[in-house]
Amino acid sequence: MKETASLERPGQRFHNLVATLERMFAHQDNVTVASSLRLPDKDTGQLREHDVVIIRRTHHGPNLTSIECRDQGRKVGVPQIEAFAKKCEKTGIHRGIVVAANGFTSTARTKAKALNLTCMDLAEAESFEWIGTVTIVGQFHNFIAIEACVRVVQNGLRVANPPTVYTSDGSIYTGEGIQSLILDKLAPEDRKPAIRRTLNGKFVAPMVGFYVIDALGQHFQVEDITFSYVLEIETMERPIMLHWYAGESETLEIATGQITFSSGQSTLAFVKSKDGVVGYVASSGGMDHRVKIGDLPERRLG
Repeated sequence: MKETASLERPGQRFHNLVATLERMFAHQDNVTVASSLRLPDKDTGQLREHDVVIIRRTHHGPNLTSIECRDQGRKVGVPQIEAFAKKCEKTGIHRGIVVAANGFTSTARTKAKALNLTCMDLAEAESFEWIGTVTIVGQFHNFIAIEACVRVVQNGLRVANPPTVYTSDGSIYTGEGIQSLILDKLAPEDRKPAIRRTLNGKFVAPMVGFYVIDALGQHFQVEDITFSYVLEIETMERPIMLHWYAGESETLEIATGQITFSSGQSTLAFVKSKDGVVGYVASSGGMDHRVKIGDLPERRLG
């Protein structure tokens, strides 16, 4: 882990945090967030890199907001503000935001206002009264095997090697959603944190309206399908980090946690503003997200 961290570009973790937060905030339709987007300079044609770009698609075309991430050891000054403004002008950016880990000089804020740039501070916090001591508990689920046994209505016939199963509208049933249903039915003791474990189980799913067709073309209504599965569960628990995200109009209190699995990653954030607390989850590979607050029971997030 230390070797990997040493290969990161300076400020990369700060950059990634800002990009993740903006990606969570930009959950509206027609809004995407790109990290390290390179855009051509209008004068030279050379590609110039922007840390984070928010792309809003409108009937007039894409509207681009660039975010410059500054994790340097001192406050952002006028030269950095002017350089960013010029880069935005030459690469077709409509709005510019500078996010700093160590704040801005007063003259930099004045210059940013004159150049129509927004200054944002993202700083670590020690505690928030509304969240207390919190950890994020994440699970990665790997279904090693799933087998199905179909039971039809006529004469209690059981099909050991199920043929094609059709839905009520005649579509082929692909088993979509079965993994999520199995996870929902797991016993509470199977959700307790552990390093890694493998479960062997069965799950019976009612299949009202589903049917199979035999070799003679006869339809047989399906009563249910028993799914036998082998499931490997990897569980991790990590602390949540606290940050202030302050701009000209509002200060947000943000609690974030991230877990990296062998085959996926999950990031969770709680954001408190004047309108209340909102939770966000960004995940690849993680299918179950829970939060543990102090001695209270773990709560699953949708």
